[in-house]
Order: sequence, then C-alpha cells, then structure tokens
Amino acid sequence: MADSDWPITSVAVVTDLTKVPPAFIVIDRTYDKRQEADLWQDGLFGRRVFRYLCVERCAPSSGRDVLVDVAVVNEKDAVPAGFTCVDYTLDTREKAVKKKTLCIRMMASSLTSDAVSELILLSKGQRKPPMGYTLVGDLNNMALCYKMSRIIAPVQRQEVQGSSPPINMSNIAANLPYAMPGTARSTKTGPPERAFSNLGFATVTPMSGVPFKINPKITDLSDLADITIPQIYNKTLGDLERQYEYDFATERSVKPTRY
Repeated sequence: MADSDWPITSVAVVTDLTKVPPAFIVIDRTYDKRQEADLWQDGLFGRRVFRYLCVERCAPSSGRDVLVDVAVVNEKDAVPAGFTCVDYTLDTREKAVKKKTLCIRMMASSLTSDAVSELILLSKGQRKPPMGYTLVGDLNNMALCYKMSRIIAPVQRQEVQGSSPPINMSNIAANLPYAMPGTARSTKTGPPERAFSNLGFATVTPMSGVPFKINPKITDLSDLADITIPQIYNKTLGDLERQYEYDFATERSVKPTRY
C-alpha cells in the first residue's frame, strides 16, 4: 500500500501555511487547475483572511480512528447523525469556513475495510469529480471530493497462550464402557478462523485472539473410567400412561365457595 493510499486519520483547517503541524499535509491548491485553494477568500479590501484544509495520514493501525465519510451542510442546518464538525481553525481557534459547516465521520479502523485516503478541491465551476472520487459539496465555490481506499492492516502472527497439550486417549479408551470416536491428526494451532497469507497479513474475525482450550474440569480423562451409564428401558404407550397417570381426584373434591 502506497503512502497516498493510507487512511486519513485527522482533518483540520489552518489560517497560516507556516503553522501547519508537521504530520499534516496541506491542500493549498486545487486538484485540476492548481489554483489557490483558500476556503475563505474574502474581498480585496481590509485584512485578508485565509483558510486552508489539511489532513493527516497514517499507516493502517488498529489503535487509530480513520475517516470514512465527509459532508458539507449549510451553516444553520443540523449536523448529520454520526458526524462531527470541524468548527474552528487548528492554529487560531477561529471559525473554520464561511457560511458552511464541514462535517466528518470517524470510525475505528477495526470496524471498516475502507476509508477516505484523499481529499481534493476542484476549481470554481468544476462539478464533475475525477474518476474514483466522490463529490461532497461546495466550500467557497470549490467542489470538495474524496477518494476511498481499501484498508489492509498488518497483523502479527501470535501463538495462542495457555493452550492445552495433546491428550493421549489410547489408554483411556480401553477402559470406557463405550467406543471413543477416531481423531484426525492436525498440526494447526490457534483459532481456525485466522488464516495468514504469504505477505504477513491476516483476516481478523470476531473470534480472533480468543484462546481455544479444553475446560480444566474435563482435561483429566482418567475420571471417565468410573462413569456408569444407566440402562435405558424401552416403554410402551401403556407403560407411560400407567406411570404418569393422574386422576385429578383432589381437584375435583374441592367445591366452589359462594360468597
């Protein structure tokens, strides 16, 4: 996976290009025409106000949240469910964008297989996103778009701790009052759902990391030698009716009481 396909783990807006945090990448130019991508861009008179979008990318990690969706709504509209707002600039704590609200949705990387890997801005008048990108909305007459990429998180191979040693059933089987089923020899250890590839990656399932071992109460099979299996007799319908017959005589002897 190339660095450009790493998932975005943080989104921010800054007022000064010299104050962009070291781990962030600033989006100061439009994707199509390489024009200035100022999210505020006010008039020519007075103090000039700048706003620049910046993002942070990290290698896939189970301990980091990743960006999975982006939305742009009007300033007075409600924030979509599950989203948070980028309200203020990272460096000066001023309002981030004008007349709009930039909303992002983050999710634990372990809960998703895809994440946003790139945000771009298209020049004024451009509404058709490039191939592989999705249009979000307008920020200062520029079209915000994002690209999704597949997350492939590296998982280290780990031996299951505390697994029970193989149990020799041959001596016990001879003393049991019933036949023991045959067992197939297997060299695989660990949960059967975890399948490692040649690249060192793994498919993580809800049961990954759960140790599989026999309950200590039944690991000592020598106790099974003293088990006595009770004899079960076949009973006819008549035998069952006689055994469980009940005539409800007590209930019938109770007379209703009048008040």
